Amino acid sequence: MHDNLAAVNRSTISGMGRLARFFGFSEVMGRLYGAALLSPEPLSLDDLAQRLQISKGSVSMNMRSLERWGMATEVWVRGERKKYYKAESDMWQVIRNVLSSRERREVNLALEVLGESVEKLQQAGSELSPEERELAHYYLERIGELQAFFQFAQIALETVLGGAETLDFDAITKIEIR
Repeated sequence: MHDNLAAVNRSTISGMGRLARFFGFSEVMGRLYGAALLSPEPLSLDDLAQRLQISKGSVSMNMRSLERWGMATEVWVRGERKKYYKAESDMWQVIRNVLSSRERREVNLALEVLGESVEKLQQAGSELSPEERELAHYYLERIGELQAFFQFAQIALETVLGGAETLDFDAITKIEIR
């Protein structure tokens, strides 16, 4: 392989590892995704372990995680009994999968917890001393601001996740090599 191709491969795989860590995934998951993404052919667990110089067990465990997140799929290779994987190359689909699986759940949980907190404060209202009522009012103001933020986040997520049919993701330009 030409030195420049090898350098780009290494830096991209390394960068995907750092990016994965930034988003709360393991670096190994990111590197595996990068290796699979840059491979024109499906890769076996052995291929991935050799390319990244990590254990086959780690590769297997992390590839199952990538499958659950919709970032890679197991593919059948004629005449082979090994497991082979191909990365999801549509980055918008990867983002939608991750946002749908993780962030949507977290935003909904935050709204639920905040709603329960408002109810508790309202139920305790008559039992509170004047100072506690003042503090409860302060809490309600802050919680209201948090609720507004998470409601906005929920709308933004639904726009991206629910709008795949209406948003023109193909309109985004790609780099062409000539």
